[in-house]
Amino acid sequence: MWYEILPSAFIITAALGLPGWGLYHIHNLVLGNFNKIITVLQHYRRTLDSRWDRHIYQRDLRLTGNPYKLT
Repeated sequence: MWYEILPSAFIITAALGLPGWGLYHIHNLVLGNFNKIITVLQHYRRTLDSRWDRHIYQRDLRLTGNPYKLT
């Protein structure tokens, strides 16, 4: 019957969904904000694809010493 496909559909869905779900949480742990004791981990990574992004990166590095600091 039609319901015989459900177990294999659930297995395929889990096999495709769990790596992305796990990667999201691993990024939260690795790229999180560790300066605060109690914090909501938010990953933040700048891209340096365009010239403007590189300019802003260098400006923040020059002004604060930390280009990833969000204030």
